[in-house]
Amino acid sequence: MKTLNTVFCSLAVVVGTLSGASLAAGPASELTIQNTAIQKMLMDELFIDKGRYHLLAQTACQYAYVDSPAVTVSQGRVRIKVRLSGKLAMEVGDQCVGGASDVVRVAISGRPAFSGEKLVLTEIKVDEVSNEAYRVLLQQFLESAIPRAVEINVREGLQRMLGTRQSTYEVVVNQLAVTDLTAENNQLHAALTFSLTAR
Repeated sequence: MKTLNTVFCSLAVVVGTLSGASLAAGPASELTIQNTAIQKMLMDELFIDKGRYHLLAQTACQYAYVDSPAVTVSQGRVRIKVRLSGKLAMEVGDQCVGGASDVVRVAISGRPAFSGEKLVLTEIKVDEVSNEAYRVLLQQFLESAIPRAVEINVREGLQRMLGTRQSTYEVVVNQLAVTDLTAENNQLHAALTFSLTAR
């Protein structure tokens, strides 16, 4: 799971303006997460085996993995294109029968939403797969891996950002709400309203 702290600090590509984010926070602040940050989340969380995410345990005759993710944000959705490399052959004796090596184009997308205290992707679906034989292998990738990788805990991230390590006090975010969440022009944009308590 990603927090806003890791998105802002580790990835260092998110543009966020917390316009009123002092101990007396203003009525609304803004958060912008660019497509490049989401792409780096995927690389950090999923594509950790030489840039690959394996869909199938490799055998002498079968393998399937995705790599080279490219993320765009438009028309209310986060869109992810990947390259799928695979081979689906049967092992008969010491030979592989049927199924040549394939390179498959895959495009998936999800709708960003604010759920609880997290920004998440919902309604994740396959928009394109150039070889239908691999569609079933993509289900776990869609249902588990992608939602796990693109999940941002807004409250936790704000508290980490606003409370420095040198401080002797703790900053607590109260009454957090996210409104006007949009996904256009290669960025997620949200208006945040919250209040802060230092203790």
